[in-house]
Amino acid sequence: MEERLQYVKDLGFDVVFLSPIHPIGHTKRKGRNGSLEAGPDDPGSPYAIGDETGGHKSINRELGTLEDFRRFVKKAGRMGMEVALDIALQTSPDHPYVKEHPSWFNYRPDGTIRCAENPPKIYEDVYPLNFYPKSDKDRKELWNEMKDIFVYWIKQGVNAFRVDNPHTKPIEFWEWAITAIKKEYPGTVFLAEAF
Repeated sequence: MEERLQYVKDLGFDVVFLSPIHPIGHTKRKGRNGSLEAGPDDPGSPYAIGDETGGHKSINRELGTLEDFRRFVKKAGRMGMEVALDIALQTSPDHPYVKEHPSWFNYRPDGTIRCAENPPKIYEDVYPLNFYPKSDKDRKELWNEMKDIFVYWIKQGVNAFRVDNPHTKPIEFWEWAITAIKKEYPGTVFLAEAF
């Protein structure tokens, strides 16, 4: 990707947008063109975030390391470009949050975690987060962790975020998180992908 930065700059762009760069889950992984059967070499959907190696604060090993990412951001900056990240506040069934924080998810009557749905589509490879878990302690932990995802990437040199499906999260959360982030990092830009 570093080798392509000059080409992008020559096209006149000053922002390089990256889809989610995190590890991708294995459970119910999607195949080519969103098919339900993944082949052995299909990478899956980058929106099915998290596996045994990490989640939202990790980089998919196939893309490189955190040091590679920092170098990419710095090189883009030296060329007068900024890197924007796509942030999706959801997980794959394999994300560490599923085991570490089971109260952060919605459950079906049979005790299984409810997957994401946008009728008529069902995304079995994605678990939405429950922003209002039963206890206030769990809510505070979840909200702080979601805010900290943005702060983590700001500390890596990213100041612009495209937020996936923000309308499926509470407005109250966004008011709180954006205010808190902008108080400490006033130059942060949030772009909403919403219907």
